[in-house]
Amino acid sequence: MKNTRAMTVTALTALTVSLSGAIAPAASAAGDDGPVTKSSDAFAGSRAAKSVDTKATFDRIVQKLPADWQARRDAARTKLNIDESPVERALRSKLAKAAAAGKGTPNVIDPTQYQCGPTKLDAYVDSILAGTDAGNLQLLSMLGALDAPTYDAILFGTAKGAGYQLLPAYKTSLTSTFGTAQRFWDVRLNDVQLMAMHGQMVVDENRLAATVQYMYGVGAADAKDIARDMISMVRSDPALKNGKNPIFTLNAFAFSGKGDPDPVIRKQKDKMVFGDGILAALKAIGLNQVGPKAVLGHEMAHHVQYEDALFDNTDLTGPEATRRTELMADSFGTYFVTHKKGLAMTPKQILQTEESFYDVGDCAFDNDGHHGTPNQRRAAAAWGAAVVAYSDYPNRVLPSMSLATKFDKVLPELVKPDAPTSIEAYRSAAK
Repeated sequence: MKNTRAMTVTALTALTVSLSGAIAPAASAAGDDGPVTKSSDAFAGSRAAKSVDTKATFDRIVQKLPADWQARRDAARTKLNIDESPVERALRSKLAKAAAAGKGTPNVIDPTQYQCGPTKLDAYVDSILAGTDAGNLQLLSMLGALDAPTYDAILFGTAKGAGYQLLPAYKTSLTSTFGTAQRFWDVRLNDVQLMAMHGQMVVDENRLAATVQYMYGVGAADAKDIARDMISMVRSDPALKNGKNPIFTLNAFAFSGKGDPDPVIRKQKDKMVFGDGILAALKAIGLNQVGPKAVLGHEMAHHVQYEDALFDNTDLTGPEATRRTELMADSFGTYFVTHKKGLAMTPKQILQTEESFYDVGDCAFDNDGHHGTPNQRRAAAAWGAAVVAYSDYPNRVLPSMSLATKFDKVLPELVKPDAPTSIEAYRSAAK
């Protein structure tokens, strides 16, 4: 069952290729393939390699971990189905054209037919990575530290918890939008909890230790020691700002553990989690007023998909299956923000909603985490708005399953290389 859906390569691979141009030497030790000689040269030039303390700290952590710690790290991420963040997607997209050309599976669309230029989010990712210590960041990624806030929110976060409160500047708006979205759809959503994740948890010894215990199955004492050492690595790089760098929380996601065979996951409440980083990103790229609401609409759409079992209601597999559910969430989210019983956004705001989805598009056509290209995401949003604009019954909210059926019918049109991105273009397809 899908557990976590967000706005795949591992964080390690994405970061190493983007920051150093090659896989770090420790990557091969973690079971990741890569050219050892080039990676060793890349790592040797980083500030982390020049710091005996950083490397010694990493080695000390590894000594306390089980022999199969890399496999446990990957298994924990897979078990919670932690989706890659926009940071990882943006980093991966830099390589997608070269990596995907001619190497896709039969189900993957031809990447050479699609426009996939850089978005504003790509530039923002570059800006938050500027000045960071590439080697140190690679080591932290290998240890799972970049995913720690996500684990923490899923496993331990509560809507009333002091460490999971939305930022004051966004709390009123997001809470109001959240309540409207819960009431808008025809499925049970009143059990979903809205909360935040803050990057500062990576320097909170107790919370980080609890995450380490879950990831690696180590004892409490070792988890504490490991957490202390990981915290020292975070604090060693001023650019990480003691966890406040948006790289740790540049994501929002929907989570549901219903039906999971693992009782630890199954007992978790349904959640919608907003990272401080995604809010900072939307503000930085000029979408502060509309972007957070659009993202919330998208994530609530994932909860609608959970309730309607729409993740499994398809013959698509791999990248195309993920793309379908993500583009559907874009359409559902835009339908919600456009509809007069939803947020009743103005035409200008709807365009900004489309821009929000456009900017988090990616071009990794043969990756199972592919969310759709920027233009595909804009097209999906335009179609969602068109369903409202050209409805014969504008006051009626369509049943979610009916909207899903309409979406699946139009999906082939939305993913064409020349798919239009204007609302007007979908007048007939919206009927």
